[in-house]
Amino acid sequence: MLMRVRFGGLGGQGIVMAGSLLGEAATLAGLQAAGSNSYGAAARGTACRSDVVLSDVEIDYPLVATADVLAVMSQAALDKYLPALAPGGRVFADDFSLQRVPEGDFAFHAVPATHVAVREFGSRQGANIVMLGVVLGATGVVAREPVEEAIRRTVRPRFHEANLRALALGFDLGRPLAAGGRS
Repeated sequence: MLMRVRFGGLGGQGIVMAGSLLGEAATLAGLQAAGSNSYGAAARGTACRSDVVLSDVEIDYPLVATADVLAVMSQAALDKYLPALAPGGRVFADDFSLQRVPEGDFAFHAVPATHVAVREFGSRQGANIVMLGVVLGATGVVAREPVEEAIRRTVRPRFHEANLRALALGFDLGRPLAAGGRS
C-alpha cells in the first residue's frame, strides 16, 4: 500500500496540523510515514500545503510529486495543486470557498468542512480536522483510533474535546464517500 496525500489551503487554516496528525496517526497504526510542508513567507493568508506519504513498506521517496488524494480548503489551493493529482485520484474540496468544480480523471467531492465547524463550534477553527476526518473516513487509510491518539498526543488538552468531535463529524461525512465517484 502506498498513498500520497496533499492538504492545501491558506496559512492559518491548520493545513500543516492536518498533515502532521495524519503522519503521526499512520505511525501509531504501524505504517511508514514521511511528510513535508510548504508555505509562503507571510504564513497566515498565503498558500500552503502539507504532504504526507503513507506506506506499509519502507518509503523510498518521501516527497509528493503526484498526489493520490488532494484535500483543499480554498479555491486557490484547488487551482494550484490539482495539476499534481494522479490520474484516478480523489479530491476533497471544502465547499465554503468553492467557486467552480473542475472536470477531469478524478473523483471530486465537495465537503462542508467549514460549514460544519461554524455550526458545531461557532467558528471556522476545526474545519481542518473535519476535513482530515473526511479524508480518513472516505479512504480508510488510517483508522479513527490512531488519529484520536495523535490528537491527544499533539494538541493542547483544552482543545482535545473539540478536535475529537471535529474528527468524528468528518469521519461521518467521509464514510459515505468511500465508494468514490463524484459528490
